[in-house]
Amino acid sequence: MNEKANYYTDDFKKDVVKEVLLGHLTKKEAILRYGIRGNSLILNWIRKFELSEHQSMEKKHKLKLDAFARLEAENKRLCEELELERLRVLSLNVMIDLSEEQLKVPIRKNLVPNS
Repeated sequence: MNEKANYYTDDFKKDVVKEVLLGHLTKKEAILRYGIRGNSLILNWIRKFELSEHQSMEKKHKLKLDAFARLEAENKRLCEELELERLRVLSLNVMIDLSEEQLKVPIRKNLVPNS
């Protein structure tokens, strides 16, 4: 039971709301068990904490969406860089092939040693 007549901490309120919402106590049982003064207090607490929980969940969801959007943008940038590098390697290979063909000089080293 709370010592101060009309002051209840948020933690106390949340605990009572949790017990009521989980069905462990009815609002009337909670009022009697904890000596809560006022018949509508618990209903007000339920509204308050459900709203703050909903706002908290919305904020977390928005943060996740923002993080996801940043990751998508980074992924797009990296894919573009990868494609540019793929084209660069392809063009270098074409230049080497043409140089080897025209100069008749092997530019690439053999990776397999001669037996």
